[in-house]
Amino acid sequence: MQNALTITFRHLDPSEAIETLVRQRFDDLEKLFPRIVSCGVVIEAPQKRKVSGREFKVHLKISIPGPDINVTSEGRDGVASENVNLAIHDAFDTAGRLLIERKQKMAGR
Repeated sequence: MQNALTITFRHLDPSEAIETLVRQRFDDLEKLFPRIVSCGVVIEAPQKRKVSGREFKVHLKISIPGPDINVTSEGRDGVASENVNLAIHDAFDTAGRLLIERKQKMAGR
């Protein structure tokens, strides 16, 4: 990768465990598609605190040759996930599928 991975936290405190998970998942994406130029990850929680769990969203912007890939984890049925790890996995799983599709399209399949 040519540029550094950037991880931004909105409305929640940075976490080393979350950053480690994001870096691991990003390494997996790089193995799928080594031509990634840069990747920005935004992990977001609602500004207002609820009595029960918080709803997390994860936004990915992956710069690759051609159009960028943008992913926002929306959780199940369009509802944000109450588990930050699940939201991260959902976003990276979707990004992986999109990168595979792009790789196949570039190969002319």
